[in-house]
Amino acid sequence: MPRISGRVSFGEFELDLEAGMLRKSGRTLKLRPQPMRVLCLLVSHAGRPVSREEIRRHLWGESTFVDYDVGVDSCVNRIRMALRDKAQAPRYVETLPRQGYRFIAPVKRERAFAEPTLAVLPVANLNGDPARDYFADGVTDALITELARIPAVRVISRQSVLHLKGSSRKLEEIARDLGVDGVVEGAALHEGNRVRLTAQLILMEPERHAWAQSYDCDMSAVLTTQRDAARAIAACVATALRPDAAAGPAPPPARPVAPEIVEAYLKARFELDKLSAESIGKALQYLREITAKAPDFALGLAGLAACLFSLGWWGHAPIREVYPSAKHLALEAVAIDDSLSLAHVVLAWMNLLLDWDLDGAMREVRRAIELSPSDTDAHLLYSTLLCFVGRHSDAIAEVQYALKLNPTSLHPNQYAAWMYSHMGQHARAEAQARRTIELFPDSLQPCFVLGWSQWYQGRAEEAVAVLEKALSHSREALSLSYLGHVYGRLGRTDEATRLLQELDQLRTRGQAPPIAFVVIYAGLGDVEAALDWLETAYRLRDGYLFWLPGAPGLDPLRSDPRFTDLVRRMGVVPP
Repeated sequence: MPRISGRVSFGEFELDLEAGMLRKSGRTLKLRPQPMRVLCLLVSHAGRPVSREEIRRHLWGESTFVDYDVGVDSCVNRIRMALRDKAQAPRYVETLPRQGYRFIAPVKRERAFAEPTLAVLPVANLNGDPARDYFADGVTDALITELARIPAVRVISRQSVLHLKGSSRKLEEIARDLGVDGVVEGAALHEGNRVRLTAQLILMEPERHAWAQSYDCDMSAVLTTQRDAARAIAACVATALRPDAAAGPAPPPARPVAPEIVEAYLKARFELDKLSAESIGKALQYLREITAKAPDFALGLAGLAACLFSLGWWGHAPIREVYPSAKHLALEAVAIDDSLSLAHVVLAWMNLLLDWDLDGAMREVRRAIELSPSDTDAHLLYSTLLCFVGRHSDAIAEVQYALKLNPTSLHPNQYAAWMYSHMGQHARAEAQARRTIELFPDSLQPCFVLGWSQWYQGRAEEAVAVLEKALSHSREALSLSYLGHVYGRLGRTDEATRLLQELDQLRTRGQAPPIAFVVIYAGLGDVEAALDWLETAYRLRDGYLFWLPGAPGLDPLRSDPRFTDLVRRMGVVPP
């Protein structure tokens, strides 16, 4: 069910749905965590019934058995007290007999950005052949990328609109749920070497068609056409909504590209977005063919660099083999076309993980954001780097900015949960992890965050249940080490030792990073073994070490001088 997110106001009250903070006339009101979570649930589904069963699952999940009727009643009563609301004559929370509750007050959402915000819906495939979906999806991605380069607008990330592919929902509903000022619709027809692209811009409040255009071109001109369309859309939005805003400098003219290169590039982008090992492998094949045939095609070089980085980042290939090549290709792409945000993002990651150069990474990611203000990945990386250098409030603001750009995608949602956890904001991390699990029930990383946030809030039994569930989903190294740490700390040494033995079997297959052993040995109380594994990670130049100051499961080590010295050598600042 689509939800309202961000900061909202109703009556005299303001509510930050992400932070879980309620204010009245600028004054923060105290509301206990569970009633706050219920209030956020009701407001995020304003105008829609929320059953008592939904509230139960939201508060206690599936595995907790309590007298939840009393708990739900207590939460709703506390909410009404805070809002000075009455059950008999409600202004905010209406009771629906034998159903649940509904938030009935008008909810006004704060603007996510100062700039007008757009969503580009998935371009329709007029060929009607699913085998040609790559072309329509590639055109969608290219149009979003071009719009993201324009400072006068902000554009919602592609991952947050994918679920709307083929949707029959009203544009007004889509715009409201995504929190955007306008929606771009389009269609693509690909016949032989000829392409027809159509696009229209619909602005909301009031709803009106503001711009439409049809383009007929051959395949070699598709990328240039997308750039032209993006700038025309941005100019129209600026004229209608922000006439004082400048569209920014025009990007350099695109070089002529052979039709087969353009088609292979769109296929590669289509595959790379799936993030599976198989799809990244297919993208790698396309991009290698492109760079062999067109070594000066900067988009292909940047795409290949990103592909190699993804292989290393997700553990599909040894980082020592792929990271140097990724950096080399990104440098080549920048030398040909310095305006490619993607190439600068890859360079930032390589400066960090390959060279351990924080300053160089910061320089490249700032350049990426300057070139593409709507680039979610750039903002997430910038948040990480700000955290490492001690600018923690700025890091939180940056990750929230990325969430606004990409509100319904897994990556930024779980990233935000980990960031709050790293900062020691465990109640906030728990709330974000639960939201992410609600959106993506089968996701693993949010379960890790949820388990650790419960552990650090003193709810050990709940933490064990969540981490055991995570292990049942995936017996990977971190699943074993996190649960093993908690078992060890609770005195369940035999169970922790069995998990350590299984972890050691993964190591023989090259599937267990050093940090997994650090965490489980710390839980077992073997500080010397944990610190020895930390030194191994340092010798192997494991990029995870940048997260040391706030990483979970390391608290038994933090007072040891060897740990403090390693943090100093990494040059990172504790939260």
